[in-house]
Amino acid sequence: MIKVIIELELVFPYNQSMGTLVEFCCVWQSLMLSAGTNKAKAIISMPSVHFKKMFGQNPRKKVYPVPSGAESFIESVKVKDILAK
Repeated sequence: MIKVIIELELVFPYNQSMGTLVEFCCVWQSLMLSAGTNKAKAIISMPSVHFKKMFGQNPRKKVYPVPSGAESFIESVKVKDILAK
């Protein structure tokens, strides 16, 4: 399985964005690696099959546009790493 490590910049107020991000991670079978209610950045691990459904392409290390509907809690999306297991 290929996992994509994604750095997200959250929308202020961060505590509300974190709550929505937790639900987002449950829906997309993602794992939250680093986050906090007082931090602007969060790092998640997402299966590449879900990444491809969301962004319409295979993951590459670059900045992606925020997915439609996620603008209320995500400000920016950047792929940091791609791990094969």
